[in-house]
Amino acid sequence: MKMKNRIQLSRLVVVAVAVMALPIAAKAQDEQGVQIRGLTKIDTTVRLDRGGAVDLSLISGKIRVTGWDRPDVKISASIESGLLRFTANSSRVSLSVDDSDEGGRRGRRHNNVGDARYDVSVPRGTRLILEAVSGDLTSKGSQGEIEATSVSGDVDVTDGVRTVSAESVSGSVHAAQVNGNLRTETVSGDLRAENVTGDVEASSVSGNIRLVGIQSKDVRTETVSGDIVYSGTIEPSGKYGFESHSGTLRLNIPRGAGAQFSVETFSGDLQSDFPVTIQPKSSLRREGRIEFTIGDGRAKVTAQTFSGSIVINSGSDSTIRRDDE
Repeated sequence: MKMKNRIQLSRLVVVAVAVMALPIAAKAQDEQGVQIRGLTKIDTTVRLDRGGAVDLSLISGKIRVTGWDRPDVKISASIESGLLRFTANSSRVSLSVDDSDEGGRRGRRHNNVGDARYDVSVPRGTRLILEAVSGDLTSKGSQGEIEATSVSGDVDVTDGVRTVSAESVSGSVHAAQVNGNLRTETVSGDLRAENVTGDVEASSVSGNIRLVGIQSKDVRTETVSGDIVYSGTIEPSGKYGFESHSGTLRLNIPRGAGAQFSVETFSGDLQSDFPVTIQPKSSLRREGRIEFTIGDGRAKVTAQTFSGSIVINSGSDSTIRRDDE
């Protein structure tokens, strides 16, 4: 193992010297793996244990991750100005922008860092941690847990399992083919999730939220000024919450669904394809709120908007079904 690490380290040193024509700021190798600082470009392949983690971060640029069937992590990365830091052992591989000064103080070179681009292939089942300040994040086919966060870039993650978290402040977020729980959040960007089989939590300040092909017993969505669209199942004993201050709520509900509805809009309209059967104790509309039941009423659905309308459609059109159904 040590001989193999020495070979990998030697290759990285050659790449750094050839590309930068600068000395490596620091390098270290021990039983825990490899650590190299001072790179402007890296092309390497390292072995990763099953279920290991890959941690990628940059200040500006793009990160693209693809899952494959090999037990190795393949990295091809470069930065226009500034330096990269690479560390690897059998359970974790990390690549980040080295913005520390000669004294090791982080953030001192932040303003002098240019765009970076990471193209990374990971074994399926790898846990991903992706971070960017002003960059786009893309992941496809990893089939592991995903945590992706960008401040001003877009986030696009596909094929996550168990737990997926996708967040952006001013960018858009897209998550698809999630076999597990999804948590997604933006401030001013739109949210879109497709084909999720787990709990869903989606929130935005001014962005729209669109959830399509959802199979979940627990859905919570909230936006201040955006619209919300939901197309998915209503499971027995499930809980579904949709809230917007000034946006329209559009719920596409399967015909055979059974749920107790509590809907509230102060200045908007309520439109429903389902017969609205008022609960005996709620025969009067109180402060814009109506409670009614469809089917067996086993699930609970709340929908609230201050100035928008609430539209409840009946039927499972193509947007509700999964691609293989």
